[in-house]
Amino acid sequence: MKMMKLLAAGLIVVMFSAFSMADEANTEKTEKICINSGLVRNFDALSDQHVFIEERGRQGYLLTMRNRCHGLRYSQVIAFKDTTSRICSSGFGEIIYRDSGIGRMNCRIETIEPVENKDEARAIIDEREQFEKEIEKQNKAEKKKQKELEKAAKEAAAE
Repeated sequence: MKMMKLLAAGLIVVMFSAFSMADEANTEKTEKICINSGLVRNFDALSDQHVFIEERGRQGYLLTMRNRCHGLRYSQVIAFKDTTSRICSSGFGEIIYRDSGIGRMNCRIETIEPVENKDEARAIIDEREQFEKEIEKQNKAEKKKQKELEKAAKEAAAE
């Protein structure tokens, strides 16, 4: 019985640490930033979920879409859709682009972050992908530990 309590306590600690890391990642995305779509002079779709844009004043932004947008990385023209000329990271702004196989596509903007340049935007994307891979790796390890704990608990209960 003492062994089962220790195993359960260990499982709770492991699960709590993973949830707290995920919460830290989510709190970074709470700041609301808006851009004037009329000032955008350049863009580069870095992936199917990320677009780097540059305003006339040379201020750069990394736009992260809510979901992956099929064909966005290959788009040569984008437009912004919102109720005003201001596009905000409040989750209502959208990018409109044309996918060669499907046609016109809309993709909702999740976050807008100021960046110095395209290289910084790419670095942020790479860092997040590494973080997501690490979380996935931890989740797999936790599932494995949980199965081992369940197996040990069944064996202890059988004795």
